[in-house]
Amino acid sequence: MIAPSAEAPGREAPERQATRFLIVTIAGQEFALPIGPIVEIIRFRKPTPVPGAERGILGIMPLRGRMVTVIDGRRRLGLHEAEERSGSRVVVVRDGSELLGLVVDAVWRIVPASREDREPLPAALTIERPERFAGILRRNGGFALLLEPGILLSRGR
Repeated sequence: MIAPSAEAPGREAPERQATRFLIVTIAGQEFALPIGPIVEIIRFRKPTPVPGAERGILGIMPLRGRMVTVIDGRRRLGLHEAEERSGSRVVVVRDGSELLGLVVDAVWRIVPASREDREPLPAALTIERPERFAGILRRNGGFALLLEPGILLSRGR
């Protein structure tokens, strides 16, 4: 009897399987978030400020009986701040038992990307807090910076 092939018909080898990413824009730049930790995407509404919260935390808001800490994506990434937030969205991410919301300017689409579509940040690129980025996602002749949500949204960052 012949042993079955490692690849079942119609299935890609593990290294060729696509991971899906949510493409968002923040301050006119495209970023990609892995969809795994994303709980949902909601329209921006002004959160309740919390006195003494670190810079970049806009406040908290309720979402179906749970509190979400709302974080300004522009501030966390060191980009210019928004004057207007009417079209903004909040990408709600699960971090352990906590819900965190990343404010983005727009949500575009979910895209599949194989490992070949991803690459690390160039070694010569010196940026503040490079751990916030998981690399670069090449797409349609351009690219999006891959965000590391657990690090980007963690305290003290």
